[in-house]
Amino acid sequence: MSRRDASSAPPGRPVRPARPTPTRRAYKPFSRPEADTVMLPPVTAEPAGPAGPPPDHGPAAEAPIERTRVLVIPRRRRRELERSPFPPASPRRIWVSRAVLLGILAVQAALSLRMRNTVFEDEALYLTAGHYELAHLLYGVPLPQDYASFFSGSPVLYPILGALADTVGGLAAARLVSLLAMLTTTALLYSLSRRLFNERIGLCAAVIFSVTESSIFLGNFATYDAPALCLLAVAAWIVVRTATVRWPVYLAAAPVAALAVGTKYAAALFVPTIVAMAALAAWPYHGKRALIRSAALGVAIAGLLAGALWLAGSDYMAAITSTTTARQHGSTPVSILLKDCLLWGALPFALAVIGSVAYAIEARTEPGERIAPPGNRAHRIVLGVVLTGTALLAPLDQMHLHTDVSFQKHIGFGLLFAAPMAGIGLARIIGAHFHRAQFGVLVWGGCLLLGMVQASHLYADWSNGRPLVAELSRYLAPHAHYLVEVSEVPSYYLMYNPDARASQFSSTYFISYTEKNGTTLTGDAGYEQAIRDGYFRVIAYDDTVTAPLDHIMARMLMDDPQYRLAATLANSNGLGTYYVWVRR
Repeated sequence: MSRRDASSAPPGRPVRPARPTPTRRAYKPFSRPEADTVMLPPVTAEPAGPAGPPPDHGPAAEAPIERTRVLVIPRRRRRELERSPFPPASPRRIWVSRAVLLGILAVQAALSLRMRNTVFEDEALYLTAGHYELAHLLYGVPLPQDYASFFSGSPVLYPILGALADTVGGLAAARLVSLLAMLTTTALLYSLSRRLFNERIGLCAAVIFSVTESSIFLGNFATYDAPALCLLAVAAWIVVRTATVRWPVYLAAAPVAALAVGTKYAAALFVPTIVAMAALAAWPYHGKRALIRSAALGVAIAGLLAGALWLAGSDYMAAITSTTTARQHGSTPVSILLKDCLLWGALPFALAVIGSVAYAIEARTEPGERIAPPGNRAHRIVLGVVLTGTALLAPLDQMHLHTDVSFQKHIGFGLLFAAPMAGIGLARIIGAHFHRAQFGVLVWGGCLLLGMVQASHLYADWSNGRPLVAELSRYLAPHAHYLVEVSEVPSYYLMYNPDARASQFSSTYFISYTEKNGTTLTGDAGYEQAIRDGYFRVIAYDDTVTAPLDHIMARMLMDDPQYRLAATLANSNGLGTYYVWVRR
């Protein structure tokens, strides 16, 4: 019997069911497709027959026939789906999220640029060193100091970049480099959080990180912290962006991470997190093979750093030892460091903890939420522990050393990696369809208030240096020597004065003074002998950082007829008074 439908079959003859339409293997969106077709939900087809009510018995009353619909996907579109970690968002969703991100970056820039103060001693030191390093490289000018032996970052990386900006636009341009680096860091944080999760979590992560104390403070601070943090963000973004790619393009993160460590040696503390992220980001797509990525990336970074250190020489090794790996312990109580932790990072860290727990329990904020492949529960737990735990690295290191030096900057490095989980925490607080948006606004307002107030307080912590520089400039002389408690500030502002070279300045932190008989003295004995010999033309101190030494010098200078008190300058922050003594 030829293939005919039920309407053409002779009466009393059974109807042969129509053969189902041949189908191909279904396309799996998150694995390598094996065909160009996708199975769509089946549809029910009633057997055709003469008009009228259907019979209630006989062959014609057989069950309805299910037919499978087949959607043919063009090969180009199939490749796009394969490369994407999740189905691509609509153009409207993409443009809205980008517009919100621009608003976040604008607020971050405004919060950083609103702070005003003269150059800080670290800024002055690095920018001055950059100018001398640049002159040494271009014209062979001798360096006044061996900066590589005591800097906590390579003097030929950020200091030269900052010096170039300073040459073009002064201190404001050098600080603008840091602002651009921090804005780039926030944008990269949004992008990698979006690929790890989705757009909503990416925006929540960016809006929390952008108002932290470290983000605001470093955005207007001309040191190598902001560029180093930006390089770490670039390396983390690379390993997340290439998580779906089979080729080893993730190794492009190795030179970027090595450059971040070269820019600031303390950045090495956060490289293991990037190495772990290489496997965690790729695990939902490649399974256990993703572990190869972490191993290869770790070996590549270690090899690059070892090679760079071998080429750099012993001075760099001495600087790494003294400033990072074997840093001298301080005397700051742990209670003070814990208080700083609470003020600078408690809220973002608490959000990260909430996000880690919530993500481990359930990957989605609402049913059917569009989100990147979350993997199993074990993978989600490890991801949350690694990212959130990174925020504890800097505080634990500072507590181990009992020092708060640079703590306000280092804490931001860990908060960068904890920010994606903080984004989940904020999204869960807001709830599905912005059900509890008022609570989210309240939490963000708390982060904003703490970050803004703490950054402003830290930015006003050092005194305006211009009155001291103006007073000191009245007593400059060829080949004269000047002892200033914070010598980097006048050295920076008077850099182009031939009578105020960096080699002519000494600070109250360290001295190595050689007497006329050839004996070299250090510490208090060195300062006392230099004053007796009339070595310094100008001596300026303010009884703050090195108060014990300042008191010794004050007693000596009052009894020494060859020096006179030229001026007393009250610090603008209300802490201490500068006493300027000049040799008669």
